[in-house]
Amino acid sequence: MLITLFAVFLGWLPAGGMADVRPGTSWSTALAEQLRHLALPVTTLTLVQLGAYTRFMRGAMIEILRQDYIRTARAKGASETIVLWGHAFANALAPVLTVLALSFGGLVSGALITETMFAWPGMGKAIYQAILDNDYNLALVGLLMATLATIAGNLAADLAYAWVDPRVSISGEVT
Repeated sequence: MLITLFAVFLGWLPAGGMADVRPGTSWSTALAEQLRHLALPVTTLTLVQLGAYTRFMRGAMIEILRQDYIRTARAKGASETIVLWGHAFANALAPVLTVLALSFGGLVSGALITETMFAWPGMGKAIYQAILDNDYNLALVGLLMATLATIAGNLAADLAYAWVDPRVSISGEVT
């Protein structure tokens, strides 16, 4: 639908492929052309995942808003904005970070449909083609890269926990 709307009807964005940057092109023009070609695939991947993340965040916020410290903050006269953003949002973000970290590996290797629709060379398409061609070594390396991306995403989520929640300490000290 995005291709039909933005590439066919409006003609604002290219329907697929990568930007063809010619020698002698300024870096700003090359960057703008790359971003034009990236707009539809990135928007598609974002919209596909946005619903799940929104649902997880909603559930986490509902759970957090039932906690005693939220009632205490309201009883002390904190504004609703401070209660929602200062207290509830930061604490509700931790479970969503876990879900985001686990989906990072799939984003790296599993965007096969998006890569196919937008004629974008990527890991998903390479792994799929390797399986079709019985090139199991390439398929295993691709899956290993997806595993490493998932592990890196989990590490980043663990580091983000310490940033989001001051009760979490990387050094292992109890605060």
